Amino acid sequence: MQLQSICAGLITLLTITGCSQQLPIASSSSELLAVNQNVTDDTNVIVLVSSNQAANRLMINAARRGYQLNSKTGLSSLNLIMLDFERPIGVNGTIAINDMKTMEPSATAELDHHYTIQAEENMPSPRQYASTMINWPEHGCSAKVNIGMIDGLVDQKTERLRSAMITTRDFTNSKPLVSAHGTAIADLLVGPGRLKDAHLYSASVIGAGSKNNSSAGVSEVIEAVDWLLSSNVMLVNISLAGPYNAALDRVVKGAAAQGMIIVAAVGNDGPNALPRYPAAFEDVIAVTAIDSAHAVFAAAGRGHHVDFSAPGVDVFVDDGQSPRYLSGTSVSAPFVTALIASDSKLATLDAVDSVRSRMASRATDLGASGRDPVFGAGLVRVHEQCTVKS
Repeated sequence: MQLQSICAGLITLLTITGCSQQLPIASSSSELLAVNQNVTDDTNVIVLVSSNQAANRLMINAARRGYQLNSKTGLSSLNLIMLDFERPIGVNGTIAINDMKTMEPSATAELDHHYTIQAEENMPSPRQYASTMINWPEHGCSAKVNIGMIDGLVDQKTERLRSAMITTRDFTNSKPLVSAHGTAIADLLVGPGRLKDAHLYSASVIGAGSKNNSSAGVSEVIEAVDWLLSSNVMLVNISLAGPYNAALDRVVKGAAAQGMIIVAAVGNDGPNALPRYPAAFEDVIAVTAIDSAHAVFAAAGRGHHVDFSAPGVDVFVDDGQSPRYLSGTSVSAPFVTALIASDSKLATLDAVDSVRSRMASRATDLGASGRDPVFGAGLVRVHEQCTVKS
């Protein structure tokens, strides 16, 4: 499906696309409020603090100002506490964020932004080029570490995933809803011919009440990161994308400081869109999608944050029930995650810059010479040890 450009000024909940002008990079929530109201619940403000004392002070002072506490969640692995407040009538998001920072200077406050799946279904002429393109063998590769994914609920009853070792936890506080997107991403990670002997930790963050069953609130994503850390999962795939969020920024930095490597889709909002997160965070490996001819996916985001390219256009996915072809940066991210998991020299690294550097040294350069905003360092390639059948 080809995404259509939307002229300046038109804003939707799910995407922002530009016309001919290059949009600026937004570095704060206040800048984003002017161009993007991507929120799961526009009455809420999410706050992170680092101690119970700070949380108690904030709850008392916020109540005096008319804020209602919806929930308080301990994030033990991140050493943080997350508070979810409902704003008083007449108080907009910018004021609420400033109020929280005034009441508790150590706090990080943000709107409850949502992050959407980044894949489109298509049915072109049959072809299976993706594994060959990155030198991935038919027999698959052994996983050297546990891996995590933050996505929709995986259907573990499908034939292709019945033998996979998958631990699932739901963070939606709603009736779990099996996700075709989450199941497809799991298949690309641990399905037949993919990672062998892998233990996949699947964090379900897309609930039955989310818009079009395709988005997750930032609070759910934050809780998922904390759970994965507590489970000692240090390699995580996120095929979701959304706006900048200061709370998520703080969490990603904290997780990276503990050695977590996050691989994320750059997003499908078009070449002129604002950078999408978490891919655009410095501590995340950002992946774009290319087709069998090494051309970039038309709707893929661009920018200096793009790290690598991987197959992501008309990629065959068989979940055992509805074999289909998917396109989007959602699809390209798990190829990179699986590659890292299968390489003992990469999987044991605990610094994202070290992983980037080692992967870039063997990537196939695409587009302009050297790293560029379209393809990053180029097409990822599987290490030689994986090509030998064990």
